[in-house]
Amino acid sequence: MRTSFVIVSLMIGLLFAKPAESTNDKTYDITVMQINARWNKKNEVKISKLKYCNVEWAYLEDQNTRLQKKFSKIPFIVIKKGNTPLLTWEGNILFEPTVTLEEIQQHVNNHR
Repeated sequence: MRTSFVIVSLMIGLLFAKPAESTNDKTYDITVMQINARWNKKNEVKISKLKYCNVEWAYLEDQNTRLQKKFSKIPFIVIKKGNTPLLTWEGNILFEPTVTLEEIQQHVNNHR
């Protein structure tokens, strides 16, 4: 039950996260957003290489303190359709991603 609460509160937080950057040549139904810290840039997933989706980045340091406290495992990646989150991944204890670019692309393709 606690896990569900944490995921729901993270999703609500994502709605208010201010993206640092976005690559939107076209507008798609699917958006992939990554929240990471600048100090952890070496462990980011290169989501800019994804196709058929909007891509957004947000830096933890740019978010309000309340939202920062909700993200203890970074990078945090979410695939959402509109404002509805479809899938999420959190970094491991070493702040490394737990998903590959290829896996994310496969999920984007499945939800198009």
